[in-house]
Amino acid sequence: MFTGAMTPLLVAGLAVFPSTRDDDGVGVSAQPFNYLIWAKEKPRQSSATPAGKKPKVTCSYRRWWYANGLKKVGSADSDQPLSTEQPKEGAWYEVRCSDGSRDIVWIKNQESPRAVRERLARRAYERIPITPPKVLTAPPRGQDGLVGLPHWFYLAEGQWAAKSKRLHAGAIWAEATATPQRMTIDTGDGRTLTCDGPGVAYDTSRPAALQRSTCSHRYLQPAKAREVTVSVTWRGTWRGSGGEGGVLPPITRSATFPIRVVEAQALVTKG
Repeated sequence: MFTGAMTPLLVAGLAVFPSTRDDDGVGVSAQPFNYLIWAKEKPRQSSATPAGKKPKVTCSYRRWWYANGLKKVGSADSDQPLSTEQPKEGAWYEVRCSDGSRDIVWIKNQESPRAVRERLARRAYERIPITPPKVLTAPPRGQDGLVGLPHWFYLAEGQWAAKSKRLHAGAIWAEATATPQRMTIDTGDGRTLTCDGPGVAYDTSRPAALQRSTCSHRYLQPAKAREVTVSVTWRGTWRGSGGEGGVLPPITRSATFPIRVVEAQALVTKG
């Protein structure tokens, strides 16, 4: 077990995050499957150490037994190989110090502030309500389109807008944002149409010749029912306390519906 002089070293070492150092010279650095903790030992009144000098004691922490909630202790004198499993709740470590002391101690895993922010961001992202797109067309759905004329596709008002969600864990917070990036249309005739925006709404109060669509398709063959699928892809980002941030996986939502395309009939009369 540790000596009385080493107890403050153990407590201080476990109270900080990896790769840190405080004003008293206590620090810890994390490496795969081990920790290195160091400190300047404070002299006791009965110590024969000359005044003004503080002997430096170095301790190495080597992962001994992996355990998930089980206090399974390995022998410090055996050559039992280390577990290759990733520690979950924590692990047992063999401690060897430069003053000759040794021990086996249980160290619970600590989650860094950044890891907490990332976890909050992912959870917030999952809670953003992103529904399948509400798609409008011209001619309106349910009415026949014509071969050779543009068939318009566009989203209902308010569909093309970023959405955000923020979560807190004490003083730590993270906010996730989903932003629409593109609209992709499987036109049902073997073609794919990609639009960078929500399309332009058709205005029935204006002449057709004065309007232009940014997302339309011309069907060259008639069909009683074509299955059209409109997909909107959202880009995910997050930011959090401490000025950190990052990118989240994209989200895609789709809506499928039928449209009918017919040929225009010409009326021929004899004069």
